[in-house]
Amino acid sequence: MHKLGIIVPYRNRPLQLREFTRELPIYLEQNNPDVDYELIIVKQQDIKKFNRGKLLNIGFLEAEKRGCDYVIFHDIDMVPVKGSYQYKNIPLQLANTFVIERDFRRTITKDYFGGVTLFPVEQFKKINGYSNKYRGWGFEDNDLLLRSKEMNLPLSNKELRVPPLKKPMLEFNGKTSLVKVPNKFTFVRPISFVCTFTPGPVKCNPNEITDEFAAFGIPGYDLNLSFNSFKTYKFELFLVNDVTYSITTDQLPNMPVRCVVTIDPRTREIEFYVNGKRIGSTTWDKYQIRKYNTEPFLYLGVASPERKDKPKFFNGVIDSFAVFNKVLNREEIKDISINIKDDLLNSKEFGYTDELVTYYDTRYIEGNNLKDLSGNNNHGKIVDCKVVNIETPPSVVERYPHRRKCKYRLLKHEEGGYKDGYWVDWQSRKNQIYYYQLVENNSTNSENDGLSNCSYKLLEEQEIRYYIGKVSYIYTKLNVRT
Repeated sequence: MHKLGIIVPYRNRPLQLREFTRELPIYLEQNNPDVDYELIIVKQQDIKKFNRGKLLNIGFLEAEKRGCDYVIFHDIDMVPVKGSYQYKNIPLQLANTFVIERDFRRTITKDYFGGVTLFPVEQFKKINGYSNKYRGWGFEDNDLLLRSKEMNLPLSNKELRVPPLKKPMLEFNGKTSLVKVPNKFTFVRPISFVCTFTPGPVKCNPNEITDEFAAFGIPGYDLNLSFNSFKTYKFELFLVNDVTYSITTDQLPNMPVRCVVTIDPRTREIEFYVNGKRIGSTTWDKYQIRKYNTEPFLYLGVASPERKDKPKFFNGVIDSFAVFNKVLNREEIKDISINIKDDLLNSKEFGYTDELVTYYDTRYIEGNNLKDLSGNNNHGKIVDCKVVNIETPPSVVERYPHRRKCKYRLLKHEEGGYKDGYWVDWQSRKNQIYYYQLVENNSTNSENDGLSNCSYKLLEEQEIRYYIGKVSYIYTKLNVRT
């Protein structure tokens, strides 16, 4: 018979605590009557910033003392509506479907490992638990997934198709590297951009709110295609009324991508594709696109190199870049995306190369010039880039948490994290920077940070026995100083 410890980190939400401790046992009696469990609320009493990861570690240590062989780490703002709390011998993410109430909602990405998460005791001990170093909101769950990957816990593998490349490419250092392209492009006619690139490791600038790395861009009110520290790929541009229009992918790894952006001024529509998959589209209102053709240069590897704040220098490699004076259709985009020869000039099936106005392939460099293969002599000037030989596989495997489909009712509260272009608390940005330092170093330092050094002081323990119908359970409230 398995025993479950349900561990809830808590501070200053008395109404939610009352509702949660009332609703959870009723739900479990009706839907999981065979589950033997204890509910452990870990309350942080000090005035330091909230430390969710450490509170969950404390709760885990207490659950292990009580003989639990699996645990569920449970946010207090999620009340179960449907789903199982039965034992499973692998980690599971449970909170993935929600009952939406008014304007309060939660977006779940593929790598989301928070909210409500099940762990067998021995597997949680194997990764030494959560990090104790993330205070405030965010990134302790990202760290948890990183630890699980590092210690090779069972996770869900997803194969992502990427353009297979074996050739010299231009490497950009994220500081000064760029290719200066004469801006001969007009946005009066339809236009399509095709860019193949691979972002390097995310390196955060502690003086910036966010980090964006533009594979290409036109300065000013930047028209640009970028990868960012939220691990999404984004295309954006501005209209003359300064309103921005953008299309963003879900979270994806730093992987080889062939991105296609089509812009049609006649229908006022933008479409964005990554590796042949349509990410989305957007349409704009009566205002026109800003006059980007007045800028003298388009840049590869940066959005605005002369700008002091947030120039968006790119760290990684760029393989090719092309511009068409037409809107590529879906068959043409599919052809470009799966083109094994990796040479647009060899793809004549659809005849779209007749509208090719600029085309760079990094196999064709003369001195510091990136040759324009379209025949229009729009050569690019290379600055501070290195030529590197790279071979990419036809696919990459990304590892995500296993899911058990469960549904939750969200209890409304003030959101933390990134909101309306700013961090609610700058500590969250510090957490993000720390997390990416671990990623860059290929180590979470889990052996020195987690359960093994989770020091705390137990100020008070309150134990209450509840009887719901025929079932009794123990509700323990631990007041701790972190």
